Order: sequence, then structure tokens, then C-alpha cells
Amino acid sequence: MEVFTHAAFQMLILTLLAVAGVLARKLDFMNGEFDTMLSRLVMNFSLPALMVSSVLNNTGLPGIGTIMEILIFSIIAYLIMMIVAFLLPRIYPKLSPASRGAHAFIVGFGNTSFVGLPILSAIFGPTAVFYGVINNIPFNLFAFTCGVSMIKGAGTKTKVPLKRRIRKVARDLANPCMLSCFLALILAAFGITDKGGLVGSTFAYIGQLTVPASMLIIGSTLATMKPKDMLNQVLPYISSLVRLLGVPVFLWLILRWFIADPLILGVIVVGAGMPVASMGIMFALMHDGDIRSVSQGTFITTVLALVTIPVLALLVK
Repeated sequence: MEVFTHAAFQMLILTLLAVAGVLARKLDFMNGEFDTMLSRLVMNFSLPALMVSSVLNNTGLPGIGTIMEILIFSIIAYLIMMIVAFLLPRIYPKLSPASRGAHAFIVGFGNTSFVGLPILSAIFGPTAVFYGVINNIPFNLFAFTCGVSMIKGAGTKTKVPLKRRIRKVARDLANPCMLSCFLALILAAFGITDKGGLVGSTFAYIGQLTVPASMLIIGSTLATMKPKDMLNQVLPYISSLVRLLGVPVFLWLILRWFIADPLILGVIVVGAGMPVASMGIMFALMHDGDIRSVSQGTFITTVLALVTIPVLALLVK
């Protein structure tokens, strides 16, 4: 029960930060333009710094064997999630192709970096951030391939040559977060750290911006959504509960027989129970997808995660 209490306390802190974001939006200290700029700062600056800092300021880096174990089991976990995400929306009655793609994305992709890394750090400690960074590598690979296909394939029917699609995916993957993942892996592989040093401390200070900034942005975004519009349909609740509890519990039931390290298991399982990835809305806007369904899933999972994440932490610890 102590684990649940600790996780719930950490989630309460993050919730209060999000509430501060709601208040800041209502008081006009934050707006759409500010949120966009702050999001860009987090995604391209402070979050990559947090990823690199998880290695530079870690005095107990895992060996290459552990790193490969995390990477392999993370890939297996995402393969399982993709199967569930593909199959579940096909049993929903009377869904348009666009809505089916939106629900597949809701089930398949959680916010493992923007929200996930701060939560993993709060529940499991700073070492979990580096484990989460490794877990983010397959997330990015699947999100910019399968995730885009879910949204785009169900929306616009414009055909793009394969070569152009490959180039587009490659450009999307060459983002600061993905590059930071690989940099962190390289640093870890060579055992390069700088805890208390100039570089390590600088990255640590920049990375510390990630948690409060990300929660303020989430709160500000939630302040623009009307609960009545977000909560008036049944299917988003089903997809949201599968995302938050169904998928991670299913992964726990399978992977606990193969993963001996409880921290690796915890990072993969709790990471799989994050709210819907915010990039889903951006994908839907770009590719004529079902923006309403993705927004509903994002809203519902963000709210329910306050309860479900402590439950998952209790399950894996």
C-alpha cells in the first residue's frame, strides 16, 4: 500500500501543477500561442536535456546487456500493443474508417516522453528516466510509421510514393528527442557521466524545466476543452480504459515471466499506461483524421490516469 500511496502522492503533485496551468489559462497568463512556444521549448530543448541528463548524472549506469534487454522487451511490448490497437476498434459497431484509425491510435500510443518520463522519475526514481529513454526509441519508430498510418490511412486517401514516404518518416524520426535517445545510449555504452560537473549540472538544470512546464501546458490545454463535449460518448471510454489499464495489465501478465528486473518491468508496464500521446491530435490535423475522437481520448485518459497510474505502480512493485 505504501507504493500506491507514494505514486498517488506524486500524481497529486503533478495534478496540482496541471491545475495551475488551468488557472493560468483562465487568468490569461497562458494562451494558445504561448502554449505552442512552450511546447516547442520542452520537446526540442528541456526534454532532450532531461534524457541526456539521465545518463550524465547517473552513477549506476546499467551494462550493455541490460540496455539491450530493455530495448528488446520494449520492441516486443510495442508489437503486442500494435496488435491490440489494430484488432480492438474492428469490433466496435458502426465506426467510420477515420474513427477506427483514431481509436487504434488511442489504444496504441501513450505519452511516454512528455508526460511519461516525469512520471517514471517520480514513481521509480531518476534511474527510471534512462530506462524510459530507451523505451522511447521503439515508441518513436512505431509512432511515425504505424501511428501515422492509423490516422492517415483512415483519413485522406491521397497516395504518396513509397520513396517519398520513407524520406518523410526519416525526417520525422530525426527530431531532438530521438537524437537525444541515441546520444544517451552512446554515453551509457561508453560509461560517460559527469555528475556534479559543468556539463552534467547544466543539462540537469535545463531538464528540470520539463516537469512543471509539461504539466502547465497540459492544464492549459485541458482548460480549452468542454467536458460535456469530451464525455458524451461511450466508445472513447472503452478505448481509454484499454489504453490505461487493459494494455499494461496484459503486458504485465505476459512479460513478468520473462523479465527478472522489476525496474525494467515497471518502466515498460507503467510506460504503457500513459495518457494518449499528444502527437495524435497533430497527426489528425495534418492528415484529415478524426480529431474529435482523438481529442476525447486525450482528455479522458489524462483525467483517469490520475487514478490508474498509482494502481499500475502498485501492480508492478
